[in-house]
Amino acid sequence: MASKRRISVAGIQYLHQEGAREANLAQASNFIRKHPGHDVYVLPELASSGYGLKAFRELNRLAEELDGPSFQTFSRLSQEMNSYICYSYPRKGKQGRQFISTAVVNRQGERIASYDKWHVCQNGDAYEKDYFDSGHLPNPAFSIDGIQTGLCICYDIRFPELVRKLAIEENVVLLLHPGGWPRDAGFQSWHPFVYTRAIENSMYIMSVNRAGSENGHSVFCPPYPDFIDRHPTYLPDREAEGVLVGIVDLDALTHLRQTYPLLTDRRPDMYSD
Repeated sequence: MASKRRISVAGIQYLHQEGAREANLAQASNFIRKHPGHDVYVLPELASSGYGLKAFRELNRLAEELDGPSFQTFSRLSQEMNSYICYSYPRKGKQGRQFISTAVVNRQGERIASYDKWHVCQNGDAYEKDYFDSGHLPNPAFSIDGIQTGLCICYDIRFPELVRKLAIEENVVLLLHPGGWPRDAGFQSWHPFVYTRAIENSMYIMSVNRAGSENGHSVFCPPYPDFIDRHPTYLPDREAEGVLVGIVDLDALTHLRQTYPLLTDRRPDMYSD
């Protein structure tokens, strides 16, 4: 397909059933089918297995190979919907290791990116280090119809080096950010981190959480420092299930980078010894 200057990104905020992979895959698929016409759909962290201790304790059953049930489901669905799909699942590694993973399939159902979460969270209501290993493979950059795109997962957003590396070395302009943010002490800092990463790297970010009174509040953030007429967007009911839509516009981004040359004004010669 020819490159596009604008694409539509849909974040799917929905309720997970911990440990109920087939039900979760069906729920996500139904949401996507009911909202056709978007270029890429983004699901929350561990959308397949559900996020929480109940699911974590059943990882021997729920962890998948790269080509497991999640890939099979979304590979077929991406062809049906003529769209890209970004999904997250527990990945089964070698020697009993397990990873929080995200993958992307294209319109032909081909997997074009796979990423194991680098920064595993062990604070607040998160107990990931008790069950998951930290990823060590490179974080891929890939194209969605000509839009250079990258991945990070939930807690990753707190570490500026990851996103800056994608922006500078891979020219990423869209970040897909599946999350599983609980309403613990760190919940209020999530959005400021998303805003900051978007502004400082001149990129769009779709940050998706699962639905529920203890979660919710998915956000799509544009890269504009002033946010005038281009402010972050949320679902009307921030806790309920729903679809959050954002537009990535390369022409607007080019103008923005000329007006606010944050990336080209950097002084890397002064940052290192």
